Amino acid sequence: MRRILCVFILVITASVLAISSGHAFEFKGFADVSFSKSTEGADDIRYRNGSFAFGSVDLYFAESLEDVELLSELIVTSSGSIVAERLYLGYTFSDELKLRVGRFHTPLGFWNTSYHHGRQLQPTILRPEAVRFEFEGGIFPAHSVGVWLTGRSRTTAGMLEYGVETSNGPKIVSSGSNKVLNSNNTSDNNIGKAVGFHAAISPAVMENLKVGVSGHFARVKDDTATAPVMKDVDQAVYVAAVMYSPGNVNISGEYFAIGNKSESDKKYNSNAYFGLITYALTEKWVPYLLYDNMSIKKDDPYFKALKTKDVTKTTLGLRYNISYRSSVKGEVRAVEKDNNDWNEFALQWALAF
Repeated sequence: MRRILCVFILVITASVLAISSGHAFEFKGFADVSFSKSTEGADDIRYRNGSFAFGSVDLYFAESLEDVELLSELIVTSSGSIVAERLYLGYTFSDELKLRVGRFHTPLGFWNTSYHHGRQLQPTILRPEAVRFEFEGGIFPAHSVGVWLTGRSRTTAGMLEYGVETSNGPKIVSSGSNKVLNSNNTSDNNIGKAVGFHAAISPAVMENLKVGVSGHFARVKDDTATAPVMKDVDQAVYVAAVMYSPGNVNISGEYFAIGNKSESDKKYNSNAYFGLITYALTEKWVPYLLYDNMSIKKDDPYFKALKTKDVTKTTLGLRYNISYRSSVKGEVRAVEKDNNDWNEFALQWALAF
């Protein structure tokens, strides 16, 4: 009933916006289908047999009324549930200052705010391990519910982007037999709010280069009723990111430093990083190489709760752009997780509509 009511409210809102703005309103979206197979050693036996799967259907709309903006992104999952992944109101004071209130992508690094749930947009089939969404076993909250102030300004040094945000603190909840992060959409079980910052510059002296830093600080509580392995942790995530695009080559990378302090004041430091190189042979053919790594402290109660493991993955892929709205990607991956290693093979057809 809640899902039906949510969709009904969004449709009515969209209709009102369309009438008031004087033009037709359209939902846009993304969809994808895939096939994947792994060799012996994979931690999920289902993929050893080879599996076809359709991904999520991503429906979104964005509408502006003068300086006011509304954005909504609804995901219809493979299980048939409907999830509001993004839903915010925004106000543009100027190019130097924009306000967003609601649920948005946590501004950590470049990938998380550049690529949302539409897989046609991202260069690879899967997101790197460090920037997985919460329901995929992500290691930090990819979404935040709160207030985000952001902007950009052209200076003599180059284009400067910046922002700060405050939001509900995340929590750990049960999802089947696993535990995952949750962004606390409607309440906050933490005394203090989560806070974050981000800053990036595209220097005038070096064309096509962008470097940035960001951080996110929150108290994370284990809100599961059964077998909690932690009460809460104070978490600090720092990210350094770079993107460089000389000619047909695009080079990007991000490094994550994750510090967790338990209720007994014991500190645990872990890290994760990834690097991606793409090369546009033509407008149609784009080979790429992705390397990502996570190194987790074994006794960290936060990662124990999420069952996060050390992982190293090397992905060699090829993307064929059927058009600017549709693409086919093929990948071969070499995976090492804890004491296991295996290979994966995957194909995906993704489109925007």
